[in-house]
Amino acid sequence: MDGTFGTIQKGLTQPLRPLGVTVGVLLVIATLATIASTPWQTHASMTTAIIQLLAALAMSGIGVGLAYVSWTADT
Repeated sequence: MDGTFGTIQKGLTQPLRPLGVTVGVLLVIATLATIASTPWQTHASMTTAIIQLLAALAMSGIGVGLAYVSWTADT
C-alpha cells in the first residue's frame, strides 16, 4: 500500500508531471506517424524528404527528453 500511496502523493505534488509525459509520448507518436507516411515517396525532391525525416528525429529526441525529465523530476 505504501508504494501506491507514495506514487499518488508524488503525482499530486507535481501536477504538471503527467502533462509533460503525455506531450513527450505524443511527440514520439507523431514521429512514428511521420515516418510511416513515407515522405520519400510523396515529396518531389529527396532533399525535402531528408529534411522532414531529420526534423522528425529531432522531434522524437525532444519528446523522449521531455518525457524523461518530467518522469524523473524530483520535488
